[in-house]
Amino acid sequence: MSAMSDSNTRTRPGVPVKRPSAPGWLASGKANIVLQALITVFVLLVWEVTAREWQTDFWTSRPSAVVLELYHWAVSGLLASDLKLTLTEAGLGFVIGSVAGGLVGFVLGWIKRLGDLFEPFILSIYTLPKIALAPLFVLWFGIGVTNKVMFSGMLVFFMVFFTTYQGTRQVDRDLVENARLMGAQRWDIWTKVAIPYSAVWVFTGIRIGLPYALIGAIVGEFVAAEAGVGFRIKEATSFFNTTAVFAGLVVLMLISLILLGFLRLIEARALGWQNASGAIQVDSTT
Repeated sequence: MSAMSDSNTRTRPGVPVKRPSAPGWLASGKANIVLQALITVFVLLVWEVTAREWQTDFWTSRPSAVVLELYHWAVSGLLASDLKLTLTEAGLGFVIGSVAGGLVGFVLGWIKRLGDLFEPFILSIYTLPKIALAPLFVLWFGIGVTNKVMFSGMLVFFMVFFTTYQGTRQVDRDLVENARLMGAQRWDIWTKVAIPYSAVWVFTGIRIGLPYALIGAIVGEFVAAEAGVGFRIKEATSFFNTTAVFAGLVVLMLISLILLGFLRLIEARALGWQNASGAIQVDSTT
């Protein structure tokens, strides 16, 4: 009986093997969410207990003190006003950098001669330490919002440019030639072959560039500002207020996680025709 059942479970040529699937709550990713929540709670508990037992509040603060500081910020209205300013600077910089980086990356990646000509110049600017350019942006754009927006946009530009440039260079030229043989015009090739083919690279650059938009805004507020989350962190540092520094960092982490979550939803809808490995989805019933 065991031999018969064993022979029935053997694979036969041309017949797909059904593998046991994970339970629904595991397959849906809920297990990861639960584990991540447990790890977060564990780390916070260890942090709280260690700070209380070893009296390290001056150096590490405590989660309870950070929450209390955030409550004071929220009640006083500082949290809302600072968030509005920092998100405006980061948001505008993100849009400007993403659009500029995507367009320049696509053009230089598609036109190989132009790409080979300008790539060394862009690389030479990219290798410069960005923090050293912050004072120049104050000189060029003043200490207002424009300074932070442009600095943030510059950081995002390079992230999106390099991924878009590389993704466009990876477009299968055989597909392009086949499309031309079938009568496709240049616009058709761009919109139906090149852009969809490099879309994964573009979204990767955008996803990487999003945190850099916040970094650019924060660095700009460090250099010259009178408000914003970065200004609060700098102010707290000057007064050795570790709790306020951690409160600002927590705000930035939460903002990044929320924005990246929204971006992943947009990416999933825009790239719904691809599977997790980047291949085109195929209906299994056909």
